[in-house]
Amino acid sequence: MSMHKKLPPAQWRDEITLWLESLTAAGLSQDTVNTRRCKIGHAARCLDKSPYDVTSEDLVHWTASQSWKAETRKGYRNTLVGFFRWLHATGRRADDPAAALPKVRKTRPHPRPCPDVHIYAAMCAANDVERLMLRLGAEAGLRLSEIAAVHSRDVLEGDAGPSLIVRGKGDKQRIVPISEDLAKRITAAPGWLFPGRWRGHVEKSYVSRHLTRLLPDGWGPHSLRHRYATRMYETTHDLLLVSKLLGHSSVETTQIYVAMPDSRLRVGLDAVTLAG
Repeated sequence: MSMHKKLPPAQWRDEITLWLESLTAAGLSQDTVNTRRCKIGHAARCLDKSPYDVTSEDLVHWTASQSWKAETRKGYRNTLVGFFRWLHATGRRADDPAAALPKVRKTRPHPRPCPDVHIYAAMCAANDVERLMLRLGAEAGLRLSEIAAVHSRDVLEGDAGPSLIVRGKGDKQRIVPISEDLAKRITAAPGWLFPGRWRGHVEKSYVSRHLTRLLPDGWGPHSLRHRYATRMYETTHDLLLVSKLLGHSSVETTQIYVAMPDSRLRVGLDAVTLAG
């Protein structure tokens, strides 16, 4: 796809640029700003009219016609609400058409920890760079954007062993314990663990493409994080600790990641199995 096709329509560009600047000024992370840029740009191309002519009906009809998963739908709603609320608050529009967008009903997805057999198979098929991506997801529970941004200086040496400083959503930092071997591989890098082609580090989409290719259908990159959460809870029995390690602001969110440990289920199975 050529670069000009990715740009929002000309009649939206100035407004989008100023809105994104306001998000940066408010302290939102660059990853969040980039995500909002992509979503509002896509919406602008699909709506195909000036942001000053978009109606509430346009927004409801367009969002209703999309076959998005709940999380994606919620992300687009938040983006549209934020953009049009800013237009209204800054006096650019007299009304706020996004105010009529209904809230997205919360769903409760089930935990899907990636089985180790799939991870080991992926490790065998991976190159050295991809193995590090797999390990950071499965052994440290990092999000895709966090894997992309690992730097050699992020490793901390402590009396109990090495840890990794992780910069999560909203630039919130947390510290995650890692193995000696993983720490050595990270510190051996001359800066970014996964450097970008020209500068900085790779995008999370780069990490996603590699992990998605290595893992079997039905087991996406996020299932590595579910695996980490489940194993940590099985070992510590401390949901609050697991929540902090994942960088969640709520234990309720962590419960979505933690599957019932298989060993405990097997104990129950022995109790209900009828003798043959």
